[in-house]
Amino acid sequence: MSGYPLPDSLPEVQWKSEIWFSHRACKDYIPCPVYGLYEDRNVVYLREDLTDSAKDHIAVHEFVHYLQHHSGRFDLYSCIDTDRREREAFRVQSRFIAEARGGFTMFGTPPMRCDGKGSQR
Repeated sequence: MSGYPLPDSLPEVQWKSEIWFSHRACKDYIPCPVYGLYEDRNVVYLREDLTDSAKDHIAVHEFVHYLQHHSGRFDLYSCIDTDRREREAFRVQSRFIAEARGGFTMFGTPPMRCDGKGSQR
């Protein structure tokens, strides 16, 4: 669905609490709106309070990041590439929902604000 080749191994999946996500991704803000996280290692983190209907598509989004990382196509320190990675992951997630689940939902994020050198502002 993503167009990336399957890697030799899959990442570990760890289920974490909202408090863990709040600390890791939301600067200790609760409620934390982040439900999945991939930090360019071999672990995908998913929130343990995900509903059954959300588990699959959140996991798809994070697995796309895993495949992106292992593809070598992106500069992991570039704001512009980070923006491209997010947009691509949301496109695959939306496609998964439309094709595999028989629904239609478009996910998206506003473009990241990057300076002329590709760094996040």
